[in-house]
Amino acid sequence: MRVALILPPITLKERYNKAIAYVAGSLPPLGLLSIATVLKNSGHEVIVLDGSMRSFSDIMLEIEVFKPDVAGITAMTIMWPKVKILSSELKKRWPSLNIIVGGVHASIIRESALSELPDVDAVAWGEGEFSLLEYLQEFHKLESAKPIAGIAFKLNNKNVVIGHNREPIKDLDILPIPDRVFLPVTKYVGAFEQYRLLPVTNMVTARGCPFKCTFCLPNLLGSGVRYRSVGKVISEIKYLINDIGIRDIAFWDDTFTLKPDRVFSLCERIISEKIKFSWSCQGRADCVSPDMLEAMAKTGCWKIFYGVESLVQKNLDTLRKGETVEQIFKAVRMTKKSGIEVEASFILGIPGETYQDGIQTIRLAKKLDPDYAKFYYLSPYGELKKKVSKYGVFLSDNETNFTGNTIIFIPYSMTKQELQKLYTMAYLEFYLRPKIFLRRIKKTSNFNELRKSVLGLFVLAEFFIDHLNTIFKRSKQET
Repeated sequence: MRVALILPPITLKERYNKAIAYVAGSLPPLGLLSIATVLKNSGHEVIVLDGSMRSFSDIMLEIEVFKPDVAGITAMTIMWPKVKILSSELKKRWPSLNIIVGGVHASIIRESALSELPDVDAVAWGEGEFSLLEYLQEFHKLESAKPIAGIAFKLNNKNVVIGHNREPIKDLDILPIPDRVFLPVTKYVGAFEQYRLLPVTNMVTARGCPFKCTFCLPNLLGSGVRYRSVGKVISEIKYLINDIGIRDIAFWDDTFTLKPDRVFSLCERIISEKIKFSWSCQGRADCVSPDMLEAMAKTGCWKIFYGVESLVQKNLDTLRKGETVEQIFKAVRMTKKSGIEVEASFILGIPGETYQDGIQTIRLAKKLDPDYAKFYYLSPYGELKKKVSKYGVFLSDNETNFTGNTIIFIPYSMTKQELQKLYTMAYLEFYLRPKIFLRRIKKTSNFNELRKSVLGLFVLAEFFIDHLNTIFKRSKQET
């Protein structure tokens, strides 16, 4: 069968905001690439259309030329309105086209997506590789009521047949290495903190997260973590470097450093096989050690992302992070000592957080001094969303607004104006420091680093203008 897998078109400004869009970027949709490879290896003809690289009209033109039997659309929550527009237009132009929707948001709302999207024929949740493969195998039998695991589909365009949950893939090594020929991988440019060298791309070595942070999405892929073998990971790294021409890899595991023995084994293989590349990953403050960081640095690791969230202990406890402020400072010190750069994220507007708590987090963020810092408004998923009225005011329960760059929740302990002020203040106070400028000057030894510095100045300019506008509006109201 002919299958078109689509990520809806969305601009960086729509995905983030005007300021952050300057330094934002995009990397290939790994989920679609993995599904596409499984389908291709099973004899299906597949194309992948990435809306972060293509316009709406481009996608429509490709569909017109390719003439697929099935269109699979994936989307994060923020893209859900785009899914509605895209599915409606696809069905309008090609009524016989079968449309199935999957991805994060579909996995959250599941079969109710079919009522929200009248032009969609089926919805998939969880890992999509084998769910979609089975759906295609049963495609010509969908007039029967046989359920398909991980999928809900319309029967005779009326009744809905709902399958049971599909078990997570236990052995990730049975999945083929995602084939990058579906997309112009080397033309992608990630966010400015996602790469040191170009071309850059992303890959995963594991799936799942064992932690239970109260603000995070529920684990849609089952509890626990499943790992690819070190050998399989090495094979994909070699493929990306030797066949595709990649120089920098961003490992997108939720917590790359979770299993120390595996990290050491991977580093040993990289060294023994003399694989030269630059790479980054995500870690946790309580999951790193000096020896591990030294081994990672020797193999080309240049940056680790830590989800710090707050530097006020009561806030960390509220979020059930399972870490202490002391552990965070220690991990960042160790990381920087090893020669690896640090990226840290912080959340503002945590339940119970006061304006003074926010000021303290900003002050301590400067003391922590990561190389890159990101500040977000709280987007309460999971447990916090269920109890949100207990903690504050929900301005919108529409999850498409959960970007982290828009206020959708205000804790009772803070006003909206205070929260807005903290957000702008955080970026200006963190980045408008002499040491930040000196650090950037020292790093600006090539075009990529120069580009990062220039884009960073645009971001600061936007925040500064926003800050002045806020002051002007306030003074105007007072007079």
